[in-house]
Amino acid sequence: MLTEILRAIERDRLLSKPRLAAEFKASEEVIDQAVQQLIDMGYLIKEEMGQDCVTACSSCPYATACGKVILTTYRISDKGESHLARQGE
Repeated sequence: MLTEILRAIERDRLLSKPRLAAEFKASEEVIDQAVQQLIDMGYLIKEEMGQDCVTACSSCPYATACGKVILTTYRISDKGESHLARQGE
């Protein structure tokens, strides 16, 4: 199932956990675990944008006025691309 999830992410060019859960008839929790496993295997890379602050938002006195948005994105690593290419042969 991990390769199929990786292939779906490549196909859709995005990672939507609700969409993947519906497609694979699994809970979002199962998809979360699969995504984490793909990250641990080095096939997906998780990137968080907007983290240039050294203070965590929960302890920052300016958190309510900051407007800082942390965006989490995922991309398929070179290792993941190689894996998909091998599986397609």
